[in-house]
Amino acid sequence: MPQAVNVIFYVNLCLLFCALIEMTAVIVLCRKTSCFVITGRAAVILFALGIAMFIVQLVVYLVKPGYAGPAVYICTVVLYAGFLLSGTYACMLSRNSHKKLCFVTGALNLLPPIGAGVFVKLSYTIKRDTPAQELVYNGYAYTYAALGDFCAKNGATFADMSGDEQFDPLSGKEAKKLLSKLKKNAVTPRGIYDYAAALANYRPDKMKTAVKYMRRAADYGVAGAMFNLGYYHELGVYVKKDHKKAGQYYARAAETGDADAALRLCILDIAGGDIEGGIAKLKDRAVRGGDLCAKYNLAVCAERGIGFTADIDRAVELYTECADGGLFLAQKRIFALAADNINSAQNGEFFRKVTDRTFDDNSFMTMISGLIEVKKRHAADAAEYFLQAVRMKGRWEGYARCFVGTLYLDCGKQDADRINGAEFIRSALDIMPDAISMYAAVPESIIREAERNVRNSRI
Repeated sequence: MPQAVNVIFYVNLCLLFCALIEMTAVIVLCRKTSCFVITGRAAVILFALGIAMFIVQLVVYLVKPGYAGPAVYICTVVLYAGFLLSGTYACMLSRNSHKKLCFVTGALNLLPPIGAGVFVKLSYTIKRDTPAQELVYNGYAYTYAALGDFCAKNGATFADMSGDEQFDPLSGKEAKKLLSKLKKNAVTPRGIYDYAAALANYRPDKMKTAVKYMRRAADYGVAGAMFNLGYYHELGVYVKKDHKKAGQYYARAAETGDADAALRLCILDIAGGDIEGGIAKLKDRAVRGGDLCAKYNLAVCAERGIGFTADIDRAVELYTECADGGLFLAQKRIFALAADNINSAQNGEFFRKVTDRTFDDNSFMTMISGLIEVKKRHAADAAEYFLQAVRMKGRWEGYARCFVGTLYLDCGKQDADRINGAEFIRSALDIMPDAISMYAAVPESIIREAERNVRNSRI
């Protein structure tokens, strides 16, 4: 038997022990993290093949030494291929954590005795995935649908701050009890308005009664009632569409100092054809009065090309100024602009332009960071950012819960993950009624399991 074959046989014996150690470390890592598990499993398979080849070469070496050469060389190639692949796996793990150690391990794997020892250290150093990191990319159907729903509800439309006034979500029984109490107190102008507003929110089937009480409150000079009646007439909801009456109600409310009513008068001017006059009033309110909502509406004009040449970059600048000032409407519009271009290769530059901006609001910046990771298709990192926004509470909490839920629905490895995703979206319903459309998209079988879990947790 050639001396070279004898040397390589003993080299393979050394490689065998290293392969057994490293294969165990790779199996531990595959169980700890979901990152690039396919590569790790492939390395384990190569090591297993190498071990099988060593047994074959050992038999041939002992029984028919003359044929040992090819078996010994094949064994060496397979074992070394396993080390190369496991080294690649170590480098790929650097995306999640311990970047330097992962690359050092990958490089030292070219020297198996040393590499195997470092691989053991790596398997101890890398911690088990957090729940969000256990997500694996599996398509973003629910997440993209939720982002599309967000964009549809936060388009470039004129707005005022009255939309920020939210009623607490109540059950049918709770709403009935509240309305009964408010009706008894509907003897003062404010009491009449409170009852009318609550009736409009909780009992939309009783809008005729709500409008009747709203008119009564407006006759007493309640600004909120006058504003609401102006809004109803402007849009033609619950009453006949009539811009003249809407203007009259808004003007009366504006005289009492209602900023939203004054803003709606500007919007009415633009809608009625007096674009130049309406924009001039918006500019005056934005510049002299420091009205962020007026500036927001100027951004809408710039985006849509109303009174200006359409200029999306100028619009984004104005939205950013409003968002820095704390205007939630502007934050939502910026998020919607980015989300609208998240799956578009053509508008990648615009997406970067929007998301590269920095804002003072940490929860908003966290949401933007999550959106960037969705764009990169890094489900685990995106979910971690949205979970941070959930923990921050604040005005983005409901949306963050929805996006965490959709990521679990899209990328969860097990049925329990998808049920968990449905529970996240359901938990947003109490914070943000808009979540109902996202919840309605979840398959009924998953919803039933999620609601069963919620009921069991209350027992």
